[in-house]
Amino acid sequence: MYFLLFVVAFLQFSAVGAIKTTKNYWTLKPNVIVVDVDVAQDMDIVEVPLICGEEFEGTNVTWTKNQGEHLEACGNRIIVTVDGWKGANYSCYNSEGTILNHTLVLAQWTFRKIIRNTPEKGYIHCSSKNYGGSFQCSWTWGNNRNGHVAVVAHIKATRSHSGNQISCSLDSSGQSITCLDQHYCPYAEEVDRINLTIYFRSSYVIEAYYKQFHIMDIVRPDTVDISRINQTSVKLEYPHSWNTPSSYFPLIFQVKEIRCRKRKKCDCSKPSSAEVISYSTQSHQLPVTKGMTVCVRARDKFCNSSWSEWSHYNIETKREYWLTTSGTCALALIETSTCL
Repeated sequence: MYFLLFVVAFLQFSAVGAIKTTKNYWTLKPNVIVVDVDVAQDMDIVEVPLICGEEFEGTNVTWTKNQGEHLEACGNRIIVTVDGWKGANYSCYNSEGTILNHTLVLAQWTFRKIIRNTPEKGYIHCSSKNYGGSFQCSWTWGNNRNGHVAVVAHIKATRSHSGNQISCSLDSSGQSITCLDQHYCPYAEEVDRINLTIYFRSSYVIEAYYKQFHIMDIVRPDTVDISRINQTSVKLEYPHSWNTPSSYFPLIFQVKEIRCRKRKKCDCSKPSSAEVISYSTQSHQLPVTKGMTVCVRARDKFCNSSWSEWSHYNIETKREYWLTTSGTCALALIETSTCL
């Protein structure tokens, strides 16, 4: 008799899969619980305890799943089972049917489907226009989301050692964030890295993406301003968004001349010669011919960070131009190129 009961219990247990009794769930933020799913198993069921609220202890509380399915379990505290990555939104009500609270249960897997990985920028691309402590991060939504709308569920940004919190907000496009480290000092050495984690949700599945960097790793100046002084010279100005003074935050300028018969784009040239020239307040004579375009971009002199976008100035008639800079301790890379 006892043997038959054991066999029946064993078969019932095998039919529903192995229920996880260990705590492999955690709280992402208030009212949101994340269950870590083991995708290597065909059937992974996790028991998760829910509570409507401490103030509702001892009262008549009922529950629904996804605001439609009424649960048999009742009371302030219940246990629900999460089957695989089938999360749900659980709501609790009082005896009059008024909603009291809710808990969103999400399943986290190790797949990467919600946002897309690009060879140049990875999953998440971050950049900063200056050393003011602010930076922006963007991403591209993936195609394999099973028709569900993906959203940003949570953003967490801190400094690695100090633990200082960095405030972040989702931009109106829903495809980028803007963050600000209020404790950042541009005149001090940046020792701590920024730890950034963005949680993306699609239906009841959540994916976490992690990135670590310094501001100096991602700094990228805005475009350089080029203005005409007279018929023989143009002037390069630091971007208005760049830090001052320029003597403490110097930039490297890269300058080249191109000839494009069909299009005037600074990245369509084929370099034929190059000369590196160092100057501060000096000028360099650059002979050009009709149809030539002067292109300039900049980056931080002391960090091997990204170049800014190209700025260009079109030369209409054959003449000589002088390239000067209003900053100090700048470098220029001069290239003469032809775009076929």
